[in-house]
Amino acid sequence: MDLTLLPDIGRAVAVAAALLGAWLAYLTYRRSVETRRAEWLSSLHAQFFESERYKNVRRVLDYKEQPTLVELMNAVYTESHTPMADEFYRYLNFFELLASLRELRQISKKEILKLFEYDLRMITKHEFIMKCLKPQGFERLPVLLRKIGLVPRG
Repeated sequence: MDLTLLPDIGRAVAVAAALLGAWLAYLTYRRSVETRRAEWLSSLHAQFFESERYKNVRRVLDYKEQPTLVELMNAVYTESHTPMADEFYRYLNFFELLASLRELRQISKKEILKLFEYDLRMITKHEFIMKCLKPQGFERLPVLLRKIGLVPRG
């Protein structure tokens, strides 16, 4: 064996070790980012589904509970403040936040649909909600609904 090649072999081994270390560091970083993202999505899910915050409005919209639905519709059309209307606007603000996060590319279309498709579809099924969005200042939510394919583009 030619001993003059030893420094070259040593450098090659050092470069290979550095590349392997960089690759392993990248994999560790990606796992950490994915774990944090999963934790964030889980907390978003918990904030929406597991807290009592939106429970009443979800029930009223989902089951078309009377007379509460009619009272909510009247409050929205007349821009009156009632406890249910306040909860309804907090509910819409949550989805406006999602729309903003999507606009900033912090959440994907796929993630939104996986977590919130049912409730977003429920919004689109209520004409009074769709009509009130822009006039009430919810500008991003209608755009989100179009971009994720829940309402026709137009």
